[in-house]
Amino acid sequence: MEKRFSLKKFKNKLNEMVKSSIKQSKQILFFMENILLVNNLAAILILLFSGIFILNNQLTIGIYTAFIAYMNKIFATTSSFASLGMTVKPVCVSIERTQEFLEMNDENTEKCEIISENIDSISIENLRFKYEENGENIIDKLNFKMNKGDKVLIKGENGTGKSTLIKNLLGLYSPTEGEIYINDKKYSLIDKRSIRSKIGVVSQNVFLFRGSILDNILYGQTNKSKEDVVSLIKKYNLEKYIQGFENGLETEINQNGIGISGGQTQIIAFLRATIAKKDVIILDEGTSNMDAETRKIILKILGERDICNILMIISHQEDGMEFVNKTLCLKKPNDN
Repeated sequence: MEKRFSLKKFKNKLNEMVKSSIKQSKQILFFMENILLVNNLAAILILLFSGIFILNNQLTIGIYTAFIAYMNKIFATTSSFASLGMTVKPVCVSIERTQEFLEMNDENTEKCEIISENIDSISIENLRFKYEENGENIIDKLNFKMNKGDKVLIKGENGTGKSTLIKNLLGLYSPTEGEIYINDKKYSLIDKRSIRSKIGVVSQNVFLFRGSILDNILYGQTNKSKEDVVSLIKKYNLEKYIQGFENGLETEINQNGIGISGGQTQIIAFLRATIAKKDVIILDEGTSNMDAETRKIILKILGERDICNILMIISHQEDGMEFVNKTLCLKKPNDN
């Protein structure tokens, strides 16, 4: 459903862009053709009257030649206005889009409480969510509670709202109805950024920055060092995966991880989330790109170690998940 909603928005924007491009092309064509018409008519009239004046000895060939040279410069300037329109129009559109971005409302945090304590419980009460006002509910009357020490498997078919639920927990979406409580406090009254700072996410599609593997693992962690990363890798017995890179932790990677496998990317994201010591860690298909051996090792870490207060795993693969103590099975509202 989220994909359909995104595709619909994309299609609408694409149609707007096509209509705008056609309108722009018509305007430029109209402007260009009219300028060419005026220039040609002016050239014909100049030639006609100049011929008459020359025959009557009222104009010399030299003056006529000089006059034509100046007129050509004027015509060239007026013709450039049409091409100028092709440049100015996209610039105006870019300015409008930039203005829309600058005028976007920031999250209202003035009256929100900054959560400083650890997240020990998350309660979802009668949660409903839909993307469009008149659309169908993606999540309908969901009730669920997670406490410190819980390891939760969230499962369900495509379109049942698994990723949508996570985005609600991250404050990227707001529930249509119902409430989420963090440590028994209403989510809507808590500063969203303070909550996100306590949640780590390992997703299927991980974004990596241009720089070394070490830089990506330590991104945003000013109080951590290379020694901390090395210690964590040894603790999790992941040395062989880092040694597999040409220069180990100092291996340079391109932006978005171009040149390394999806499984290696997810290992880097896993280390980035765990070294930050987040209260909540969410794996949204976070092992989907790993081979069977690597996935088994990561699941063993998740099962044997308490890497966070609350662990949430979204996965279509349930094998190896015996360590979870709670399961949330999401269904489409009309399947209930």
